[in-house]
Amino acid sequence: MKKGSHFVLLALLVLCVAANGFAGGSKEQGKAAVKEQVIKFSTPVAPDHANNLSALKFAEDVAKATGGKLKVEVFPANQLGNVKDVIEYLMTGSVHMYIGGTSETSLFQPEWGVMDCPYLFRDFDHLMKAANSDVIKEISDKLEKSRGVKILRADMYYGARHLTTRNKAIKSPADLKGMLIRAPDQPVYLEAVKAMGATPTPVAFSDLYMALKQGVVDGQENPIPTIYTYKYYEAQKFIMLTGHMLRVNVIGAAAAWYNGLAPDLKAAIDKELKASVEYNNQLTLKQENDMLEELKKLGMTVVQPDVAAFREAAKGIPKVFEKDWGKDTAARLAAVK
Repeated sequence: MKKGSHFVLLALLVLCVAANGFAGGSKEQGKAAVKEQVIKFSTPVAPDHANNLSALKFAEDVAKATGGKLKVEVFPANQLGNVKDVIEYLMTGSVHMYIGGTSETSLFQPEWGVMDCPYLFRDFDHLMKAANSDVIKEISDKLEKSRGVKILRADMYYGARHLTTRNKAIKSPADLKGMLIRAPDQPVYLEAVKAMGATPTPVAFSDLYMALKQGVVDGQENPIPTIYTYKYYEAQKFIMLTGHMLRVNVIGAAAAWYNGLAPDLKAAIDKELKASVEYNNQLTLKQENDMLEELKKLGMTVVQPDVAAFREAAKGIPKVFEKDWGKDTAARLAAVK
C-alpha cells in the first residue's frame, strides 16, 4: 500500500473515533437535558389511608413511566392546606393536583354536591358507573371553564358511610328522635342526619373523638375505615349498617398546567391515575370488610337497620338542593345503568 493511502486511512480512522466521541457526548448531554418537573399533589387523608397510598403508587409509577421527567411529591393530611384552600392554590398554579371530597369541590361548582346525596346510588357498581357518566363529565367541564380546575378522576372510592351510637341500637329513623348525631358542617350532611330522624350537630373532625368520649354527641356517621382507624369504637357501642352515602373523592389538576403538558406526559398521567384509582378502590372495599370484622372483635355490635325506611326518609333531599344541583341532576345519576 502506498504511503499516501496509509495517510488517508489514518485520517478516516481519526474522523470515525472523533465522530463516535461526539455522538457519545451528545447522548450524555441529551440525558442531562431531561428536565425533571416537580408536581405538588395534595391529599386530605392520613399517610396510611387508602387514598394516600394510591397517590404514592401513582407518584412511583408515573416517574417510571416518564423516565423521571415527572416527579410527584405527595403531601398527605392537608399539609398544604384544607381542600378548599388547595383548590384555590390550583387556580393560581401553586399546587398541581389534589384529592378532595365532592362536598368541598361543590364550593366551586355547586353541582358536585349531588354526589353526596343520601341513597342516590344503589351499590358500588352503580356509584362507579355514575362517577364515569356523561352527567359527571358535564359538571367537570363546567368546573374547568369557570375555575380552571380539571377533574381527572371522579371515581376514587372513599367508602360507605354508616351510623354509630354510644348506647342505643337504631333500627329505624324513629329510634333517632332526640339524639345528637355529629355531622360535618356541610348542608347536605346536616340535612341527611336530620332526615334520618336525629338532631344534626356539627363538630370538627379533629374534635370528634373527644366529643364522642365525653358524650357531647350521642353518635356520628363515617366510613368503616375511619371508625376503625380513629378508634371511635372506644366510645361507641353500636354500628348500624345504614350505608346512607356511598362516597367518592375526586382527583383534580390545575387545568392550565395539565393541558400544557406534552401529549406523552398527559397519557402517562392518565394511565397511572387509572391504575392507582383501581388499586385504591379494591383496597378500600377489602378494608371495609376486614375492619368491620375487627370492630366486632373490639366489642362493637353490628346492627342491620331498616334501610328501606331510611331511604324513604331521605327521598326528599334532592328537592331541597335542586337550586344548587340542577333540577334533574340527581334523577339522571340515579338512572345511570
